[in-house]
Amino acid sequence: MRKGNLMLNITEKKLDNARMELQISVPIEKVELEYKAVFDKFKNYAKIDGFRKGKAPLHMVEARYQKEADQEVAENLLKSMFLEAVQEKQYNPIAYPQYEFERISRREPFSFKATFEVPPTIELGKYKGLSADEQVCEIVNGDVEAEITAMRERLAKIDKKEEGAAVQNGDLVKIQVKRVDDVAASERDSVDFKEYQIVVGRSKDDSALDKHIAGMKAGEEKEVEVKYPKDYYLTDLAGQKVKYLVVVTELNTMELPPLDDEFAKKMGYDTVEQYRTKTREYLEKYTAEKTKGDAKAQILKQIVEDSTFDLPESMIQNEMGRLFKRTCESVGYYSENLDEFASLMGIEPEGFRNRLHDEATRTIKTTLALLEIAKKEDIKVDENRYKEVVENIAKRNNKTVEEIEKIIIENESRENIEMELLLDGAMEFIYDNAKVKKLKPITFEEFARTRGRR
Repeated sequence: MRKGNLMLNITEKKLDNARMELQISVPIEKVELEYKAVFDKFKNYAKIDGFRKGKAPLHMVEARYQKEADQEVAENLLKSMFLEAVQEKQYNPIAYPQYEFERISRREPFSFKATFEVPPTIELGKYKGLSADEQVCEIVNGDVEAEITAMRERLAKIDKKEEGAAVQNGDLVKIQVKRVDDVAASERDSVDFKEYQIVVGRSKDDSALDKHIAGMKAGEEKEVEVKYPKDYYLTDLAGQKVKYLVVVTELNTMELPPLDDEFAKKMGYDTVEQYRTKTREYLEKYTAEKTKGDAKAQILKQIVEDSTFDLPESMIQNEMGRLFKRTCESVGYYSENLDEFASLMGIEPEGFRNRLHDEATRTIKTTLALLEIAKKEDIKVDENRYKEVVENIAKRNNKTVEEIEKIIIENESRENIEMELLLDGAMEFIYDNAKVKKLKPITFEEFARTRGRR
C-alpha cells in the first residue's frame, strides 16, 4: 500500500474460527514521521528544569520522554497501520484486533502482528431433494371430546370430599409418589416424594397410577407395582416393573359445567357443534404444524451437517449470552455470572457452559444456512405476509394495527420480523423441495405423549 511514498509490507494468514492474521511491517520513514509528531506534541507541555513549559530544546524533550513516546508511537501505528492494511486487503473485521510486537525503535522498521475476526462464511451443501419422514396424526371424535372435557375440568366446581370417602373415577386427587424398588429399605425415608394432581380415570394408559388408587382414602398410603410396556414412551421405564409408594393427600369431587350452547358461548362459539368443529380444526392444524415442523428439522439438520462453516468465536459468545439470558428468564432467577447461576441451579458450570456453546453454534449454523439458501434462491419477504403478521400481533394483544406499527417503528423491530419471515420462507422452500414420506397415522394420544402435552 502507498501513502505518500511509503509502502506497508503485509503478509496474510488465514486461521480457524473465521480469524485472519496480518503480519505488518511499517517502513522506518513512517516510524520516524510518527515519532516527530509525538515529540512535537510532548514539547508543548514538557516540564524540564530550567525551562518554561513548552520552551525546552527538542533534544532534551526526546531524552526525557523516550519511554512515553515509544508507547504512544506504538499505539498510534498499531491502530492506523492496521486500518490501512485491512482497507487495502478489503477485510471487514467484526471485533477489535489483538496485537503482538517485540519492540519499537526509531532506528528501524516497526513490525507487528494483528489477529482479528471476520464475518462468518458458509459452503452450503446439498439442500434440494433431501429425504425426510413426516408423522401423521389422526384426529377422531374422542380426541375432540377429550379436549373439550379438559376445558370443562379447568372450569369445574371443586369440593373437598367428606372424611372417609374413597377415590372414585372423576375425582380430582392430589397424591405424593416416590419410587422404592431401586433403593434399600433402610434408605426409603431419605427419598423425597413428588406431588401430582390427577383426574382419576381420565388416562387411557394401563400403567397410569390412577388405575391403582381407586378405593383409597385421604391420608392412606399404599405400595403399588406398575408394569410398563416395552414400547413405553419414557425409555427409562420401558419394559420395567416398578414399585411406588403412593400417599393420597387430598380428595375432591369435580362438578363439570354442562356441555351446552351456553357453555360454548363462554368459550367464544355460538353452539356446541361449532365448538366441536373449531376444536377439531385446531387439533388438526396444531398436529399438522408440529409434524411438518419435525420434518423440516430433519431436512435442516441434514443441510447443516453437509455444509461447512467458519464461525467467529465472538459471534458464538454473543449468542451464548442471549441463550443464558433466556434461561434466566425462564426460571425467574437473574444473574450476570454463568458459574454462579449454574451452582445455584445445581448444574455443573462447565457442562452448562458447553451445552450453551453447542446450542449457540447450532443456532448460528442453522440461521446462516437458511440465509444462504434464501440468497441463492432469491427468496424475498412478502409484504402481504408481513402485514398478516402485524395483524396477528395486534389481535393477540388486543390493539389496533396502527398501534402495533407505531410500536414496531419505536422499537426498530421491523427488521427482526422480516428476518423471521425470510427464515420461514427458506424453511418452506427446503420442505417443498424435499422427498417427504408420510408415515402411518398415529393417535392423538400417542402424539401428545411424545411432546408431553398430556
